[in-house]
Amino acid sequence: MFRSRRRPVVFPQLEHARLAAAIALAWDDGLAPVPLPRESFVAGVALHDRGYGEHDDDEIGAVSDDRWLAIQSRGFIPVGDDAVVDLVVAMHVRRLVSHRSSDAARTALADMDAALVEMRADAGVAEEDAAAADRITDLCDRVAFDFCLEQPTAGVVQVSGHDGGSVALAYEVDGEGNVALDPWPLGPGTVTGIVLGYAAEGYPGRLEPVVTPFTLAPG
Repeated sequence: MFRSRRRPVVFPQLEHARLAAAIALAWDDGLAPVPLPRESFVAGVALHDRGYGEHDDDEIGAVSDDRWLAIQSRGFIPVGDDAVVDLVVAMHVRRLVSHRSSDAARTALADMDAALVEMRADAGVAEEDAAAADRITDLCDRVAFDFCLEQPTAGVVQVSGHDGGSVALAYEVDGEGNVALDPWPLGPGTVTGIVLGYAAEGYPGRLEPVVTPFTLAPG
């Protein structure tokens, strides 16, 4: 879960994923095409952190490496209902684990790389298309990640354009519910919605909802 830097509120991973999926749902192929079936891709983004529970209390930046790796490894395992959904989730988990340098992470990464060969085949997805889709997942995840920390920040993610080149997509989070994207990768107009946080005191034993609106707009 994410602990707000601005107020005594926490956001479960499930709600972080809700925002990531809202971005994926609104994605427009005009800037960077999603080379996967759209419904399955959006579902994969919505489930990208499925290794966590519904009201998890594994705080970002506070869990042990072993605990974190166990959560990620659990999410990587294919469920089998939709091979493309499983691939989207697995690619995301593999990317996260690749940023860790422990022996356990390196071993897990090698196992994941071997498993992904079969998962791509099951999904009927080429390696380059899986990688291109994962760059968009990365953007959705990073925006939702920084949003839930509720502090001003900015970042850039490289996504794959139509010509096979790379597009630098910048985002800026103001910490108060607003996100600017440049160049604009979504459909016409702004995108709005909510994520559900909870009062930090007593969570997760006591669930006091805190409705938090978000607005995505061109930068």
